[in-house]
Amino acid sequence: MTIGEPRMHYPVPPAIEHPELLTYRAEFPILQRKTYLNSCSLGALSVRSMQGIEQFMEMWNEWGAHAWYEIWLGEITKARHKFAALIGAQVHEVAIAPSASAALSSIATALDYSKRNKVVVADLDFPTLAYQWLVKEQLGVESHFVKSLDRVTLTPALFEAVVDERTALVATSRVFYTSGFIQDIRAIADIAHKQGAYMLVDDYQGTGQIPLNVNTLDVDFLVTGTLKWLMGGPGLAFVYIREGLLPLIQPTITGWFGHREQFQFNVEEFTFRADAARIEMGTPAMPTIYAANGGLDIVQEISVESTCERTRYLTNDLIAQAREHGWTVHAPLEPEYRSSIVMLELEQPQQIVKELVARNIIVDYRPGLLRISPYFYNTIEENAIVINAIAEILAKRA
Repeated sequence: MTIGEPRMHYPVPPAIEHPELLTYRAEFPILQRKTYLNSCSLGALSVRSMQGIEQFMEMWNEWGAHAWYEIWLGEITKARHKFAALIGAQVHEVAIAPSASAALSSIATALDYSKRNKVVVADLDFPTLAYQWLVKEQLGVESHFVKSLDRVTLTPALFEAVVDERTALVATSRVFYTSGFIQDIRAIADIAHKQGAYMLVDDYQGTGQIPLNVNTLDVDFLVTGTLKWLMGGPGLAFVYIREGLLPLIQPTITGWFGHREQFQFNVEEFTFRADAARIEMGTPAMPTIYAANGGLDIVQEISVESTCERTRYLTNDLIAQAREHGWTVHAPLEPEYRSSIVMLELEQPQQIVKELVARNIIVDYRPGLLRISPYFYNTIEENAIVINAIAEILAKRA
């Protein structure tokens, strides 16, 4: 197999029903009131996460600022450990940030573009990824976009055609947000490293629903967050930086959490921490830390492999039902490249979403596309509910 051919460097679970995962439905109050198929936008809130937030408020009332030293810093450490275990990383390779955009901004300022001024991204990536380097054009950074031929997939060969000795970084998504296509990140990483470039992965759409090991994929940086499949809500991102790169990463935006001795409060000198937390800036949002630990516990209990088998089963069913209605599905043809993101090409998807909300069905849309994103806690019956409701809305338009 050549470097340009599609290949997978991690096991792709089959589609398995896993009915035992439905016992977790009781953890999510929204599922008792709504047909919720929008986890790609926001993971459902669990009782466990709500209890975590309540615990944070209790500690605030009990200890005030003293909770920082005795309790809250420990809760942050718990989140780092859970995330490191989830992606196969070491704890000192993990940092936290308030958002993926903030994390990317920090990494972007730490790279040397003096001899390699080219950054390669994909035209299917979420915009915030490319924006980090587009705004650096005035500094001489050139952004090169790998173009998808079908607006659904990309092959490693398309990256190989543009990555060269001037490339500083290849930055792309493992899962595309408008098609659900799972990229072959290891093949792309091999292409980047062959040319001496770094590999950065935006895994916001994948972490928690598709198995991940950063060592197997051989990536240098990975950025993701708790908003979606990790069910921790907004306000927290996780960053992985490969151990060998840590001494080289010295961003030009920083804060007191990135200081090696932050509680010495030395205003006249700055020394980076030795671990990945050197890219951290200000005080993290503690309510989100507590919510995220609740979501991460559930992900670990279930296992990402079981989650992926379950969601693949639901996704394949949704696609089959949509095609029975004659609708165009904006998704990979091969099931093994599909994530739990189903895009339907329908006219006026925004209006359809509004009409579905009126029926207590929550999905989402992107330009020209209606997006359905089931998770392990969803059912085949809910798939039928949303498909039948869309069919009724379209029939009224005819």
